[in-house]
Amino acid sequence: MTPDTSVYFRNLPEVLIRYLSDACNNIRIAVCWFSHKGIFEVLLERLRAGVRVELILEYDSQNIRANGLDFQRFIQFSGHFYAHCDAGLMHHKFALIDDRLLLTGSFNWTYNSNAENLIATNDASVVSAFLQEFERQKDAARRVFTIIKEEVKVYSSYPLFENTQFHLPDLRKKVSHGAHVWLIRTEKLQFMFKDNRLPFDPSGLLRSYWAVWRMWDKALFEAEIRELKTRHPAPVIREIYRWARRMKTGDLILATEGKNRLSGLGVVQSDPQRSDDNAFSSFRDVQWLKIFENEPFIIKDKVSAQRLSRYRGSGLRLLQEVFEKEQ
Repeated sequence: MTPDTSVYFRNLPEVLIRYLSDACNNIRIAVCWFSHKGIFEVLLERLRAGVRVELILEYDSQNIRANGLDFQRFIQFSGHFYAHCDAGLMHHKFALIDDRLLLTGSFNWTYNSNAENLIATNDASVVSAFLQEFERQKDAARRVFTIIKEEVKVYSSYPLFENTQFHLPDLRKKVSHGAHVWLIRTEKLQFMFKDNRLPFDPSGLLRSYWAVWRMWDKALFEAEIRELKTRHPAPVIREIYRWARRMKTGDLILATEGKNRLSGLGVVQSDPQRSDDNAFSSFRDVQWLKIFENEPFIIKDKVSAQRLSRYRGSGLRLLQEVFEKEQ
């Protein structure tokens, strides 16, 4: 029999739900992050129908959290729950249905607006390979009968440019290819340089977002912003939007004291993340490339008085001047 393979790029939760609903005997799942309630309800329904469901999950605060899925309920419904507790990520995203159909792709079982893919195949050799990998991951994981939040790993985002050194030609290429250069005026420079973070939203407007979702998602953020616009001044909303959406991973940061005294040059490393600091609701990771501890670099161009603004001068020329100062 010729293997049957289908590829999907749209409506992925609905596709998953359709395939999972057809399971008759067993479902084996290894997925890093899982927060989609519709998919979860299908698993509970299959458990009620007598289908054996095994779930290997990253045992971290992205999955085990207030307002997250009730995995204890899954266990109570006779679901087999396995916790991946190692330091590295169990970054798989696949499910096996009745040991004859594989669902895999880039799609985490979460709410997101990313461009994702899902492949469904009954190719026996491929299914067999993933069955072996599932058993290997299950052996490495720990079966959990009671969710204990104190044992859960704290989720941390992995910087995009981790352990990368940037030199002037690399930065010039980034700017030439469209990376923005941002000016940040702040009184917390030492805090930023020490922790490699750019804290923002001192008003705490995004705390309600993080309380519900924990993971950054552009579409969910846009919905939150629409709600915040009805209750808060436009300038405050615009600043949050610049921090969260206009600023991109890979953009350059100029940290300044006062209007034009440059104290640090860095590269944005991550999407917005939830902050545990009471002073700010959110932060972006940053890799600091230059820190002028003793003598700030004076920016000659006229700069905005806003706390966060786009640099309007020549980013290429400024980079050249900053690196020449260090020689």
